[in-house]
Amino acid sequence: MNRSKRWFLVTLALTSTSVSAQSPAPITLPTNNTNNLGTPAGNTTLPTPQPVAMPTLPPAGSSFDGVPMPSTPNVPPPVTTTIGTPTNTKQVTHSYAQPTAPVAPVPAPSAPVVMPAMVPAPLQAPAMTTVAVLNTGPAMLSVKQVLPESISPGQTVTASVTVTNTGGKAADHVVLTGWWGTGYELVETGQVAAPASGKRSWGLGTLQAGETRTVDVKFQPQAGTTATEFRSGFDATMSTATDTKTVKVTKPELQLSIEAPASAFVGQPIQALLKIKNPSGAPIRQVTIRTLLSDVVSHPKGSDLENELASIAAGATEIIPLNMNVTKGGEGRLRVRIGAQGCESVEQEVKLTTMEARMTVAMGGPKSLYQNWPATYEAVIENQGDQAIRNVSYEVKLPTGFTDLRGSDGPGYDAASHRIVWKFDTLKPGEKKTILWFGFGKQTEDLTMTGTLTVGGSPIKRAEHTTKNLGAEHK
Repeated sequence: MNRSKRWFLVTLALTSTSVSAQSPAPITLPTNNTNNLGTPAGNTTLPTPQPVAMPTLPPAGSSFDGVPMPSTPNVPPPVTTTIGTPTNTKQVTHSYAQPTAPVAPVPAPSAPVVMPAMVPAPLQAPAMTTVAVLNTGPAMLSVKQVLPESISPGQTVTASVTVTNTGGKAADHVVLTGWWGTGYELVETGQVAAPASGKRSWGLGTLQAGETRTVDVKFQPQAGTTATEFRSGFDATMSTATDTKTVKVTKPELQLSIEAPASAFVGQPIQALLKIKNPSGAPIRQVTIRTLLSDVVSHPKGSDLENELASIAAGATEIIPLNMNVTKGGEGRLRVRIGAQGCESVEQEVKLTTMEARMTVAMGGPKSLYQNWPATYEAVIENQGDQAIRNVSYEVKLPTGFTDLRGSDGPGYDAASHRIVWKFDTLKPGEKKTILWFGFGKQTEDLTMTGTLTVGGSPIKRAEHTTKNLGAEHK
């Protein structure tokens, strides 16, 4: 290609890409050149596009060619103008804005404007929709056994074993297999168990999705077993679900407590209570009891007593009364020792202070009395010892015909036994109490008053007075 042709192609390329939308600059071709179309060489100038004249809208409310114009004129649609040459064109779109009407001012209110109070509507929780999630997975088994936390030697073990299908499909031909440690044997089960290679098995059949089956079993310890724990395991259908648990075998235990008075007086009967408790979860059999008494008290069977309880139930307490008599004053002890096979021995000791109750009581009244006459009686109680004496009482058994009673120091009256009773919390060393009672002797026989002095509920002194009945008075 010669040089003139190359310039012509460049000129055509520039012509097709350099058109302005409003006033394109003239493009000058080189002189003395001929294009491929055979046109004479020279400068070619593209025509300059003329601006499009936009119509002028008459003002609102006027007329155009005799046609009244609306107050809000219609806006003409956008106009598209094509500029350029047939081979180099561009479209320009002209839009017309909506004329803006004048805005009238808002008059000021004559009175303040009161806005109504806004009351918010109560909030409501959105409705909850429960969507059930279906388990469509395969059958899946779980095994769980319930056992006590601990047991005592010789105690029977009861287990509750549950098999649950937690999957989404039925489990067919379910078999539960169980085993347990040495020293125990299966003695009871809720359904027939079949031997299975040193174990036991239970056929449960088909378990639907979500279904649970329970098997209750009981194990008995074998004679002479010294196992310190019980261990069992259960699995279902080819060991796909397994549960193994261990139960501790706790050593049996005995507990002992003694309730006895801290002090007593010579000649006074006393009672001690031996309380033996089995806190374990199994019975304890053949419980031996040995009691040693000091010489301040006595028992009809001696001072070295032995006894035995055949059994104490689990969690039970046995109470054994021990009755004694105080024989002399001094410091004594009451020692008790208990034990059973497999249990550690337990020993308990209490102290007992005994003393002579150096107390006296004297009762007096009239020697004789006419029938229906009044009479007054008295009793004098004295603590002649060097120790304070507590819980002292004095009661008087009255004759049948002695009525219309009165008494000093606020005594009590027992109508069933026709007795009057005085109670004193404490009599100090050397302290003396004088009590009086009054009544009418209406019986025909002699009137005999019988008084009893007790300490801690035990009688230690007695007194008596008889009044001769002279019969009816002769005037």
